[in-house]
Amino acid sequence: MSKKQAVNESPLDALTSESARQRWELFHRAIAHAKESNTASMDEAETHGADPEPVGPMLTIVR
Repeated sequence: MSKKQAVNESPLDALTSESARQRWELFHRAIAHAKESNTASMDEAETHGADPEPVGPMLTIVR
C-alpha cells in the first residue's frame, strides 16, 4: 500500500479561498444594489421632473 496523500488545499488555503469568494459575492451584490438604486433614482426624477407648465419664463437665444 502506498502512503501517498492526495494533494488537497491546506486549511489556510481553503479559508482564504472561501474569504475571497465571499468578498466577490459581496462586491457583486453591492454593484447590483447600486444599479437598482440608480435606476430607481432616475425613474423618480423623470416622474417628479415632468411639469406640465413651465414655472418661470422660458429663455431663448435669438440671433
